[in-house]
Amino acid sequence: MSFESHPIVVGYDGSEQARDALAFAVALALATGDRILLAGAYGPEDTLRPEELDKRREQVREQLDRAADSVASDEVAIEYRAVTGNSDAAALQAVAEAEHPRALVLGSCHRGPVGRVLAGSVAERLLYGAPCPVVVAPRGLAAGGPPKLETVCVGFDGGSEAWTALQRAAQVASAAGARLRVAEVVPPVPPAPPMAVYPAEFEEERMEATRVDLERAVESVSAELHAEPQLLRGVAAERLAHEAAGGADLLVLGSRGYGPLKRVLLGSVSTAVMRSASCPVMIVPRTAEFDSSAAGLAGADETVSSA
Repeated sequence: MSFESHPIVVGYDGSEQARDALAFAVALALATGDRILLAGAYGPEDTLRPEELDKRREQVREQLDRAADSVASDEVAIEYRAVTGNSDAAALQAVAEAEHPRALVLGSCHRGPVGRVLAGSVAERLLYGAPCPVVVAPRGLAAGGPPKLETVCVGFDGGSEAWTALQRAAQVASAAGARLRVAEVVPPVPPAPPMAVYPAEFEEERMEATRVDLERAVESVSAELHAEPQLLRGVAAERLAHEAAGGADLLVLGSRGYGPLKRVLLGSVSTAVMRSASCPVMIVPRTAEFDSSAAGLAGADETVSSA
């Protein structure tokens, strides 16, 4: 199943980490039917002589051409573009602004442990202001063979940003024919104020409120997804990273609950998960939009049943 087509942009520099990003982008494109746009940065223009700039541009184009050939197939359309800017991050940001991609996929930092996500300097900059979902693939992903997209897990906390993340996770899961897990974490009980004691039923009430949130979330997505609720206890970042390690092929999180609309902005939980998850992590921008008729959501069931 596919939904409205947008490119999947891959930041590519020829490194092993860039190949990890490309490998995941191929898996995502196979699910969504989107084309892949490989973007390689060169420059900056203001510090290089014209002949040096031309040489770097040609080197990047050759690198991108080899990468496109390495994953070429009849099932995925791949194009590439050499782009320039004051930095690699600025060049990729410009591509994202112009193309409105499904996602911008990047590799992890080469200093991170194999099998784990760790955002490098380019990813960190794009995780604070990109106008589209940003995915960081764990180091070494490509070495394990073609990535799967069979289980999508979304971190949920009942906030508007979590609903937006749930929407995107449901769309991807529906397109991929994947399982959808909706995970909500009940944090440890905060210290009681001085001279105060929590009532005995306090913890039970917190769990029940979270359970209601989770039920609403699961009911909001298409019944065809058979979404699995995951009610967890503990520190949110630690438990979500643990869920990712438990067979998830993609972990989806929302942006922080304040900042510019339609821009990625990491919060404390997503920042911590970005340093420890063992599967690709997608951060979805904060947005006011929520389309209940989109694939994967309960609104689509209503549309089908009334047809």
